[in-house]
Amino acid sequence: MDERNLEKVFLVAGKTAAKKLAKKFWVLILPYLPVILFGFFIFFMICWLIAAVYSAFPIVTKDKKNPILAGVYESEQDKELHDKYVKLANQYNVVDTWIVSGESSVNKPHYPGKGTYLGALNDRYNHDEELKLQWGNIHAACLYKAYSLNLTEISKDLPEDSARKLHPYFYYKESEIITTTTNEDGESETTRRLVYLLVEAYTIQGHYQYHYKWVTETRGNTTITYEQLEDTLQILPNKWQRLENFILQEYKINQDSNDLALAREGVWEAGIAFNEYKEWLAWLKENDLMGKYLSQSMIPSELIPFFKEAEEKYGIPWWFLAAIAYKESSFNPKAENTETKCFGLMQVSPSNWQVYAARLGFDPELHKENPRAQILVGAYMLRELGFKNVDWQGDWKEQSLPILIHYGGFVEVPSNLKNKYSSVEEWCRAVYASKIWDYAEQFKKETLWPVPGYTAIRSPFDLNRLHPTKKVVLPHYGIDIAAPMGATVISVSAGEVTRAGWENPNNHKQGYGLYVTIRDENYLYKYAHLSQINVKLHQKIQVGDIVGKVGSTGDSTGPHLHFEVRDLSQGGPSGLPIDPLLKLYGN
Repeated sequence: MDERNLEKVFLVAGKTAAKKLAKKFWVLILPYLPVILFGFFIFFMICWLIAAVYSAFPIVTKDKKNPILAGVYESEQDKELHDKYVKLANQYNVVDTWIVSGESSVNKPHYPGKGTYLGALNDRYNHDEELKLQWGNIHAACLYKAYSLNLTEISKDLPEDSARKLHPYFYYKESEIITTTTNEDGESETTRRLVYLLVEAYTIQGHYQYHYKWVTETRGNTTITYEQLEDTLQILPNKWQRLENFILQEYKINQDSNDLALAREGVWEAGIAFNEYKEWLAWLKENDLMGKYLSQSMIPSELIPFFKEAEEKYGIPWWFLAAIAYKESSFNPKAENTETKCFGLMQVSPSNWQVYAARLGFDPELHKENPRAQILVGAYMLRELGFKNVDWQGDWKEQSLPILIHYGGFVEVPSNLKNKYSSVEEWCRAVYASKIWDYAEQFKKETLWPVPGYTAIRSPFDLNRLHPTKKVVLPHYGIDIAAPMGATVISVSAGEVTRAGWENPNNHKQGYGLYVTIRDENYLYKYAHLSQINVKLHQKIQVGDIVGKVGSTGDSTGPHLHFEVRDLSQGGPSGLPIDPLLKLYGN
């Protein structure tokens, strides 16, 4: 590999790790000269190690028999190797997917047992997609082993051996969604749909257990009963135990905790760097849309019940709590600030977490990554800081400012910003509080049903549906809402129109026919088989704006709306199809 390719590999795979290490270095050198000298030495050695890792990776030889993946700058050999890793990841992600009889407990986990083989990632809430083995994890593990053992090439069997040893174990239980629709004559029709819920996952990211509760909700003349996520437990004392055990077994590395932690962080961060060339993030940045297209529909559906529970217990509106969580963590329960060590959805400090989690009845270790616990602890702290005195019918924004100054850690205006902000209040208002207020106003806007007045679902989200016209089993990535020709279709979200027109202008009976796609910061929403479109490409949309009219264009057997939702943070450029009912109910 020439020097330019070497540099590309370093930049792509080492970017995140290098940033973290640099921050740690500057923290170390501040207090005293001995610490400065020691910190300089450590930093030098770390940089040497990272450079050595990437300089020692297997080289592309003239006969091209030993290719190395060079990040996003793909050569023909890179693509071949990438495809090989993707195939291995897909294969080993499902080798231990089991249907079991029910949920597990800390003292009685399902792992390493088995059940009835499922053979697919099929969690309704997509937690398995978040925890699955990615191709970049396999590649990073192989590269680090090549460096650690001074190998001249990645052997033919090493990628598969690494995938086999790192692959996840997923355990699911069967559940169902019960839908009852009552017509104008008072006659009811009930349907039951089988779904799978992940109850346990043993992965290189931790050992998780999930618990659920039954809820019933109503939209118009339709009632739906289903199991809703109640809590999440990470049951290992050290969530990285499995990955670190793999590193100790596979690499020639000192068992000293610092060396092990450094190796684990290097392998993990490199894997993330290889995996993350996400179109949705690039699109947001290029179009300067971060924080602009917000509405209730972009809040992860499983979090909304927890925010509402916190509102009921502590008196802070759930949409305000959601705004703080979005500002602090972008709705990521695993988020951690490497400098302050604050973590989770509400970015609570470790010391506060130990006190308040226990006070609210949570185990500080088991519930550290439990989104319900994180939200309730954060809400309790906010109440005690002064939100119990805020008049939510009055000028709640100004009343919340002093509390947000404290919660956001605004103590003194930095010297380099004093020419811009004359006080801590002004500083906090500009960069923190005003953003939370704006998010809160947007999250107030209720997620609407896409066809007002028509809630009957004639065909649900189903990955194994018998296609009504092709008569073969094909995935149905949306829901079909029965409605008469010309019924109004509205946007369930804020966003921007990214497609408006025919799937095939030369054949109006093909595919989705006349359709519209709208995307916000997290999801893409598709409205298909329309008879009329009322929006234009790149138009800015608000909740409730008219998208078009119900039709039967494309591959359709009668008037209806095909409504589809895709998670743009997963599933590649096109996004991961999710059950639209997760967006339409529970909000």
